[in-house]
Amino acid sequence: MLVRQRTRAALQAAALFYVVDRGWPVLPGAYVEDGRCSCGDAECPDPGAHPAAEPGLTRATRSTDDVWEWWSGKPYTVLLASGLEFDVLDAPAQVGYAAIRQLELVGLPLGPVLQLPSGRLLFLVDPGARNLYWYTVDHNDTARFDVRHHAVGHFVPAPPSSTACGGWTRWAVPPDPVERGLPGAVDVLGALMRFSTQAR
Repeated sequence: MLVRQRTRAALQAAALFYVVDRGWPVLPGAYVEDGRCSCGDAECPDPGAHPAAEPGLTRATRSTDDVWEWWSGKPYTVLLASGLEFDVLDAPAQVGYAAIRQLELVGLPLGPVLQLPSGRLLFLVDPGARNLYWYTVDHNDTARFDVRHHAVGHFVPAPPSSTACGGWTRWAVPPDPVERGLPGAVDVLGALMRFSTQAR
């Protein structure tokens, strides 16, 4: 019980940081308990990484009152709503870390980057990149790139959330305490596509 309380308190503190310090909308997500998703679906395809099923927990918010209330009793995953303050470019970790090195080398801005336990990196970029394609990989079609674009209507788990993959979401590149700007989606996508090609 004490471990669960500490976990819930850490998630609540993180959600408050995202809302107050960053102005990012948050949403309570389902959580993994005893190896199962709290949504109750034994075959849940995305345990611990989708919005919670309880009534009243279906909207993203920047309200600290909501955060205090939502995380007062359960260790909900902290979900960040994409498409509002940022969009997300989602790529395999190997490709993502190569792109990070490239962007740093040429001096292009690099915003926060999440690492999921599943082995993918999520790049937070300027929102509104409506012309980006959603790149998915078909294992029989190596001409495609395994880079996905998450915009309005999508949510991503933020640290210190855990998922059914057996690990914790963490920051590969943490939010800068001073610099609040985000990189352009085209710059980041260009680097990801370049290294996706090399990784094939």
